[in-house]
Amino acid sequence: MNIIFTRKSGRTRMTCRRADGTFTSADLGPSLPGHDFAHLIVERTLELPAGFFVNIAKGYSIQELSDAAVIRSLGAEPYVAEVLARALGSLATGACSAEQFPELIRTELKGMSLTVPDGVSAESAMRMLEELQSMMERFGRLAPGESMKLQFGGAI
Repeated sequence: MNIIFTRKSGRTRMTCRRADGTFTSADLGPSLPGHDFAHLIVERTLELPAGFFVNIAKGYSIQELSDAAVIRSLGAEPYVAEVLARALGSLATGACSAEQFPELIRTELKGMSLTVPDGVSAESAMRMLEELQSMMERFGRLAPGESMKLQFGGAI
């Protein structure tokens, strides 16, 4: 699936084009789409089975995945992706260190009776942070109207 982030005046447009040609699109908030980048990175790196972009690839719209009732209907796995994306955001802002990253995730998931996915470590946190910073820098250089195209997954 191709994910296209287009810089607009004061907003970002995200378009997800699935392998079958269908797509979903929405305007995001006024800042850099860091949280969406974080989702993409953790879901791709850790090969999560049911994160935001996996569900988009399966046919859900961005709007549907903004609805709490729809998210609850998908079971616990999307929450794992959300916790991981938030933790990567915390790492990016300096709210936690790479060494604290796995424990931050473990603590939050334990409270929901969920387990930490394989591959979560201080080392993977640093690799994901470097990728996030690179994406954010690349996006930050775009002029209004320019786009950045990223790839997510293969067959779902």
